[in-house]
Amino acid sequence: MKQFFSAYFRPALRTGLLLLSCGLTGLASVRAEGSKNLTPGTANPVAPVTGPNDRVGFLQHNDGANSNNFLLPAASIDERMYVRMQPGDTLFYGLRRTASGVQNDRLRLQIMDVGVTLQTTTLQIDGGTNTNSARLAPAPGVIASYGEAATGPRLKGFVGGVPTLPATGYSPLYYVNTGLVARDVWVEFAQVNASGAQVFAASTQGKSWYDIWDFTVRNRSEKTGRLYARTWSFTGGSFTAQYSTSFGLYPLIPNPNAVGGYAANESFFVKRVSYSRMTPFGVLLLANEFGASPAPGRTTFQERRRSINANVGYAQYKQFVNDPDPNVYPSTVLPTRPTVTTTCDPVTKITTFTLNVDQAGFGVVFIDGNRDDIYQESTDRILEGTTVLGDNVFTWDGKSDNGTVITSTLINISFSSGVGPVNFPLYDCESANFAGITVRSIRPGGLLAPDFVYWDDRNFAAGFSAPSYNPNGTSDQANGHRWGVPGNNSGPPTGGDGVLVNTYAVGLLARGQAVDIVYDPANACAAVVPPVVLPVTLTKFEARAEAGTVRLSWETATELNSAYFEVERSLDGQQFAVIGRVGAQGSSNTASAYTLLDRAAPTNAPLLYYRLRQVDTDGTAAYSGVRTVKATGRPLITEAYPNPVVGTLFVRLAEPLTGAFTLRILDNTGRLIWQQQQPAGARKTTLEVPTGQLPEGRSYILQVQTSSGSFIQRFVK
Repeated sequence: MKQFFSAYFRPALRTGLLLLSCGLTGLASVRAEGSKNLTPGTANPVAPVTGPNDRVGFLQHNDGANSNNFLLPAASIDERMYVRMQPGDTLFYGLRRTASGVQNDRLRLQIMDVGVTLQTTTLQIDGGTNTNSARLAPAPGVIASYGEAATGPRLKGFVGGVPTLPATGYSPLYYVNTGLVARDVWVEFAQVNASGAQVFAASTQGKSWYDIWDFTVRNRSEKTGRLYARTWSFTGGSFTAQYSTSFGLYPLIPNPNAVGGYAANESFFVKRVSYSRMTPFGVLLLANEFGASPAPGRTTFQERRRSINANVGYAQYKQFVNDPDPNVYPSTVLPTRPTVTTTCDPVTKITTFTLNVDQAGFGVVFIDGNRDDIYQESTDRILEGTTVLGDNVFTWDGKSDNGTVITSTLINISFSSGVGPVNFPLYDCESANFAGITVRSIRPGGLLAPDFVYWDDRNFAAGFSAPSYNPNGTSDQANGHRWGVPGNNSGPPTGGDGVLVNTYAVGLLARGQAVDIVYDPANACAAVVPPVVLPVTLTKFEARAEAGTVRLSWETATELNSAYFEVERSLDGQQFAVIGRVGAQGSSNTASAYTLLDRAAPTNAPLLYYRLRQVDTDGTAAYSGVRTVKATGRPLITEAYPNPVVGTLFVRLAEPLTGAFTLRILDNTGRLIWQQQQPAGARKTTLEVPTGQLPEGRSYILQVQTSSGSFIQRFVK
């Protein structure tokens, strides 16, 4: 159970205001789906685009090989931007076009379904000084600012026969699915002349950029997770501009074990892939099963997932800007825990690892000959292959990947089992050298849990990435698959210009902890390892104040060699002390629930922090994330808005702060993300906290540390 606490927890459900039966009502506060999720643009002060920012990554079309026919009337199924609409759903939409450096014309937007045009709107060019005619004239469907996009569509309608028009948000175009069946409509973009004839029809003409765009679905409440494309095209506007720190997509990965396999599309894994701070001028974003299309020399899955000097990526999986609506795209069933047994034959000098699984996928055995947890082909061996239901055999002859005989008498072995491979091929991405390409798990399992990414860049010159081959993977969200020199418009080894760079991951990965085993190099025989059960996750951990105590409750799905849990408490989120111990189930395949009451919880502290420490029978331990409870007494923070936040978080205080204080932002595990010291000075009753540096789609804790204590407020971005 070394990876027991890998899951995050689901955020509070998001709800909207009702659309009254008498017609569409104006809503003062609604959410939106589109650029707000990737490039909210509301941070204050505005950050330079050459550093961390919240603005860069513009939707685009007509950019040659970096967009192909994306969004155009000539687009194939794989190049369209779709919106899933259930019966009675309304799609509200709008955008803002920004100068791309080439001439633009009027913009025609069409809502399409198979064989029919559902709605057509032509947006006109604005008058006055208008570089390359990029700016569109004010009208429904034209968004004026990032703030309007953050608020969402301004819904015109009637209440009691009186027209309403709220003061915030943008005035949208809208389309209602009045039919009785669900449909996946798509939106076509075309530039037209005064007569309505299409101009710039070729994908290399009339490049168009959109820094703000919104496609929101509502039916009484907002229906997020409906906007998707199999191919997305974006631009940074230059070779030095970094994509927004919030920039990421959610691929929908079918479970091939579902009835009907991939084609059935009946249950799914969901990941979030982050493209934060990459620097391509223009790029296609794809997600698929293998990486590159098949060809001579690219037939096995190992060959197809290699980065390559050719534009051979292909579109397959739907990619959303939010977690796909689980009511439409349900989570798949988690496999039960795979097991691994090891046997040795001193006659044949072969060690056999048998992986037993209940869902087919693939398996990996990493033999770390020098026990440094870093793959090197001269000292280590990777055994991998596809798996079938039941037993799967992997054999080892005592050699490393380059054929060197391993002579160590103590080696390290780890086992992994995966279901649902996913690849993220990027063509013509010059650089991803800051955080690199990283992945988090969304569902099933744990929301936003760091997940592993892998790569194989050995087709490129040495130095393109480090390491050039990473078959053991990394889950470090600050150091994923990295390459290139920012601002350098070149190919390997200094950049990714003109090549396909692939990063791969797994829909569900059960990854065991490394096991040290005694090895006999004379007989090329590993000592028999007891059956290894690959780990699962904690499913619930809550802290709640009640009747002068704090109730701590948690649940597990399964347990392996678990001895006990310790509950730890802290007054500052840094120094923790044990307050109680609860015995565990040992090894169990059924769900278990636990409770502990903290009857001695301090009443004079503004906030209490709690975490779990799970201890195995061998003494190893793992920690959960941190949970907080407000203690008795008057809270300092009375309100924090907007929540969810898109730019600046405004914090109202119950009383003014006169002395020095410290602002901190912590993530859901209690890790410090941002800190700012504030000197003594003016009496402040309102604080402004910048959040542009924070990734979107996560929960955070704002901590205000004063001389009298620590006060917190949870918020979501």
